[in-house]
Amino acid sequence: MRLVFLGPPGAGKGTQAALMAEQFDVRHASTGDIFRAAIAEGTELGKTVKEYLDSGRLVSDELTSRVVEEMVVGAGNSYLLDGYPRTVTQAEHLGAMLEKRDQALDAVVCFDLDDEVAVERLTGRLVCSQCKRNYHRTFMPPKQEGVCDACGGELTVRSDSAEDVVRKRLAEYHEKTEPLVAYYEEAGLLRHVDASAAPGAVTAATAALLREIA
Repeated sequence: MRLVFLGPPGAGKGTQAALMAEQFDVRHASTGDIFRAAIAEGTELGKTVKEYLDSGRLVSDELTSRVVEEMVVGAGNSYLLDGYPRTVTQAEHLGAMLEKRDQALDAVVCFDLDDEVAVERLTGRLVCSQCKRNYHRTFMPPKQEGVCDACGGELTVRSDSAEDVVRKRLAEYHEKTEPLVAYYEEAGLLRHVDASAAPGAVTAATAALLREIA
């Protein structure tokens, strides 16, 4: 089974990818994991990726695709890609990799979520300043507002959960990644999951969809 999971920040696609990988015995290949593996192997490709990351630069489409081809597509026939492709250019690279091997994707699963729901999910995240336990104002609140249940430490907003940061991430998704929805719909590969439902319901819907595909 060869799959791509798409979705905006806050949709929970990474969580669902990990759950589905375990349930269906398929490799979960997230971009971050792929980069870390390439660096750990110490290959020339891995060293190049490390140079990009160490300098704070974004890894280019071409280099990202080369890493995915070497570490994932060329290393096995069954995988779930999470975080790749992020652009139409990367999707074209992936198509060329697969065509070269007489392979194709089985499906692209898009986790649909309204921007305002994503903002509520992501900006509501809190973390304990002492023990680092995570909370959410709405979905997983502490017993006492602003105080950690476990250690009594002060709860603060996560650095990546400020509203301006979240909205910037969403804008980048709409500009660079959302065009993949139309790209894969035209290819007849796109399937949708409502990511606004409760996590358990999203998991059940995703599993049911993957059973159909398998």
